[in-house]
Amino acid sequence: MNITIIPLGTVSPFCYQNMNCPGFLIKYKDYNILLDCGNGVTRYFDVLNDLKKLHIFISHYHFDHYSDIYALQYASFVNHNLGLLKEKINIYLPKDDLKQRKQNIKNNEDSFANYHDIDYNKNYYFDDLKVSFEDNKSHPINSYMTKLENDDYKIVYTADVGTTNLDGIVDFSKNADLLICEASLLLVHNSNSKTHLTAHTAAEIAKKAKVKKLLLTHFYPLEDKRKYLKEAQEVFKESYVAYENKKIILRR
Repeated sequence: MNITIIPLGTVSPFCYQNMNCPGFLIKYKDYNILLDCGNGVTRYFDVLNDLKKLHIFISHYHFDHYSDIYALQYASFVNHNLGLLKEKINIYLPKDDLKQRKQNIKNNEDSFANYHDIDYNKNYYFDDLKVSFEDNKSHPINSYMTKLENDDYKIVYTADVGTTNLDGIVDFSKNADLLICEASLLLVHNSNSKTHLTAHTAAEIAKKAKVKKLLLTHFYPLEDKRKYLKEAQEVFKESYVAYENKKIILRR
């Protein structure tokens, strides 16, 4: 059974031209699993089909990772009222609220949704596909890495991670078929940030974790993506950059 990964948003902290803030849609069997829901992702979202059996996981409460959740909530509400959506969408949120942001999402009455707290001690199953989480412990607020795996595939999405827990990120990503890793920075930026990665560091993680492919994301919108690719491939040859609506299909 194939699994399809569709980047809906690959940049931060703002949308630019045809690029949106973070969001990756995973299509497996008849499930739609959305990892983050940043500004603009609904531009590439098929509301007639992708709302069905939709499970949305928000990694953390920074606005660039969840602002379009309100659009999808309203889409679910309208489509249900039109008779186009029979089952509620499911929204999974970090357990610890931040400035009432979780509560604001749950209080939205114009939605047709169930809400769940993400528990990194719990596994979630979609048929034979297991989804698990771990706090990366390297971002200013709690931010969850996500792993999707079955007997055929292992996909890891780091969301926002920094440099203070690189061993933990490597362990979580070990032997993944695809590592979707943030690469907010380039070495030439000379940044001293400990809360985001360079493309170079993302590639080092991929190499140490012995993943098959690295997909870079979370770029600065005004920077040329080819620069991230070049920097990563100097360390890890099987590095690629994510482009909006460019599908990646894993086959067994």
